[in-house]
Amino acid sequence: MKTVKVSIILPCYNVANFMDKMFESLRNQTFKDIEIICVDDKSTDNTVKKIRDFMKKDNRICLYKFGKNTGAAHARNYGLKKANGKYVCFFDPDDFVDEDFIEKLYKVITKTKSDVVKGKFKIGDIYWTTHERVKTNYLCFDSEHCSAMYNKKFLLDNNILYQEDIITGEDSVFLSNLVLHTNKIITTDDTDYHYVRREGSLDAYKLSHKMVCARLKMLDYKMQMLKEYKFDTYENKIIFIQRHILNHFLYTFDSKRISELDKKLMSKWLMKHRIDFIV
Repeated sequence: MKTVKVSIILPCYNVANFMDKMFESLRNQTFKDIEIICVDDKSTDNTVKKIRDFMKKDNRICLYKFGKNTGAAHARNYGLKKANGKYVCFFDPDDFVDEDFIEKLYKVITKTKSDVVKGKFKIGDIYWTTHERVKTNYLCFDSEHCSAMYNKKFLLDNNILYQEDIITGEDSVFLSNLVLHTNKIITTDDTDYHYVRREGSLDAYKLSHKMVCARLKMLDYKMQMLKEYKFDTYENKIIFIQRHILNHFLYTFDSKRISELDKKLMSKWLMKHRIDFIV
């Protein structure tokens, strides 16, 4: 079995025209002891050909191909099980990272012996705000999953995986599960993950009825966690409700994003669960 220090997992689906910058940033990483696991989720464009072209230039890249489209969650989970590194990162192939990103996170995670280390998350010229909140309380890690490095054994031992039966929000469920299994998340400020918002991605502005239903199912998983977990303080329970449930509800419940029918559907969901928010 090949041994490496860090495994980079890339779920790939129809990203042939968007992946050059990510692969360039990975090839130029100052930290070299990595493997790059590409999991193709039955792409219908030239994604596989593009990956094979990259493989000719970098023997650290490996490719797994699915026979049918199963979603990014399954692709990430599959990559995690195939990973040879002690530590893993889950990147999206249409984004990119600073060339010292892996080195900076690896140094921190090995020095502190942490389960999770998070870098900063940037969209264009703007830094997203989750990173600063995580500094004040680890429970605030409710988004930006791609900006972190994880101890693989910690994830597998605690069954912290991406939720495969929803088409959106699987990363949010992953993070909710994550924060309830750790009591500390280390942050580092001097390297960035660059998120690239593109037209046609699952983060599109308008949400279909199917997407709204998936996000409500995501919230159902979080509500179940809320019921089952024994928080050590009242404050931490409130933070989990606010950051992992209500904020994600409000992100979806946007008058410009969803239909009137879906607003009623979401209102019914909130009324159904209102008693569970009484703490």
